[in-house]
Amino acid sequence: MSPNMKPITADRRRAGGKRSRKGCRTCRARHIKCDEAPGSCQNCTSSGRRCDGYDLYRLPLKGRLLKKDSPPQVRVEILNGFRWKMTSDERRCLSYFQNHTIPTLLGLFDSTLWEKLVFQISQSEPAVYHAVVALSAIHYDSEAKGMPLPMDQPRNTWHQFALEQLSRAFNLLTKRRTSQDPRFCNVTLVCCLLFVLSDLLRGHYDNAFGHLQSGIRILQDLQAHRQLIAPTPREELVEQSLVAAFAHLDIMSTHFGVGGPLLCIENELSDHQIDCDPSIPFQNLQDVLRAFEPYFSMVFQFISPCMYRPPDHIGADYEALHLQQLHIWSGMSHFIRRFKQFYSSMYTRLSRAEQRGTDLVEIWLLGLSVALKTCLVGGDLTVLDCYTSDYHMVVIRTEAFLQKYPERPSISIQCGIIPPLFHTAFACRDYTVRWQALELLWEWPHREGTFDSNWCVSLASQAIKLELQANIVSGQIPDDTTPIVTNRAGQLLSVKEVVAIITDHQRRMRVSNVQGARDASMFEGEFSPLDLLESVKCMSGWSCVRAFNAFAAQMETYPRSGLVQ
Repeated sequence: MSPNMKPITADRRRAGGKRSRKGCRTCRARHIKCDEAPGSCQNCTSSGRRCDGYDLYRLPLKGRLLKKDSPPQVRVEILNGFRWKMTSDERRCLSYFQNHTIPTLLGLFDSTLWEKLVFQISQSEPAVYHAVVALSAIHYDSEAKGMPLPMDQPRNTWHQFALEQLSRAFNLLTKRRTSQDPRFCNVTLVCCLLFVLSDLLRGHYDNAFGHLQSGIRILQDLQAHRQLIAPTPREELVEQSLVAAFAHLDIMSTHFGVGGPLLCIENELSDHQIDCDPSIPFQNLQDVLRAFEPYFSMVFQFISPCMYRPPDHIGADYEALHLQQLHIWSGMSHFIRRFKQFYSSMYTRLSRAEQRGTDLVEIWLLGLSVALKTCLVGGDLTVLDCYTSDYHMVVIRTEAFLQKYPERPSISIQCGIIPPLFHTAFACRDYTVRWQALELLWEWPHREGTFDSNWCVSLASQAIKLELQANIVSGQIPDDTTPIVTNRAGQLLSVKEVVAIITDHQRRMRVSNVQGARDASMFEGEFSPLDLLESVKCMSGWSCVRAFNAFAAQMETYPRSGLVQ
């Protein structure tokens, strides 16, 4: 190279000054200069083209979407599959969805839903395409902030952009609502699922559950949920992986005071179908999951209204509830025996992904078993003390799971470790076990369907904080220098240290949710997650909120003077 020649750099500035970012969607997709005329640009109309109008919000030019491990370009063979031009912002989000969101959603269980159904439909259906772009933008923003409590998030550019994309998707669906195309039900349901996940990540729980119930009603009208009960080789109106996703979210909604589940798959199964002969072994993980789902639904429906209820709320119905509890436990015991047989004979032959799913089912069974056994004790501490070893096993198995699988998704459709860890951190009577459950939740900020780890750990940690303060006031703990827990690193922590760590987590979570907060000291005061109660209409019906409210009311009976600060 001649010494007088300068190397050509990839980031060379475009001649002619700063590029305008306000052109119409059509011109931007065609990579030509737009005249930016109001309404419809003359550049499009004069050439006989349709002007698709202007985006109200554009994404920031720089951001993590452009980092090396998340390529900014969609693969050529995928890009060629789209029948329309896409803007640069949409292309960035589509790349993020393809390279990051899809692998994240497949992080706990392999499924054909995302890569083979959702992404393929997005290439032929504009409504699904815009819904995918919206979810990707929200996912990026949530991950970049560490998955903060969504109810407290102010709207920003990413969310405004996503909201515009969601509006486009909804309008496109509305225009085709009378379509007779048999494939259109899949399009509607995929959009519905994407709306649910987008609203959950944005903290719009009321809207999310509304979309979820709309999708479930479609499945009920089509009798599509019966595919999960008696699969047949005939052509299905709705993809089975899509039905399974809605059914699982429906079961999880049981804990959120919205009248779920609506499908109640277990009610359509005969006792023979549910209580299969334990001598018949499971052949693969899909067999395990299919057989487990009815028990998952039954336990969730039973424990949700019972958990953390005071004794006087249970006493009148105790006998009937106890009989129902025994019936469910009998069926669970049959399933557990079959699962243990599968685990011992097949585990080493499974792929790593299948082993991950199998290990997660084991954690589910531990968590559901102790929840089912304790949901009628009405807060009797002497009874709960008997289950410390069960709670401890939940912590041991979860910690082993996280060590074995360091790749941790930020969002998932499936239920995972959050419910068992929350129940352990809230109900166990051993402070060390509770504290280590909190540490595991803090270590992995993420969302599992309707469950949010940051929300659950906020409630559980605030409960421990209030309880320790009350126990000092009552004299059950001598003073705030008393060692109270051993953390996962083996260190002894005093009451004062525990309360300080919880307060610091609360402060940092509060600050992370306030966009552009220059002075962190503004948010150092006491913060309860229930400060967000008014932001969601259905929140007062959530089982975890109900439990915390009952607990907080009990703590208020202690004198307030002298609490640890």
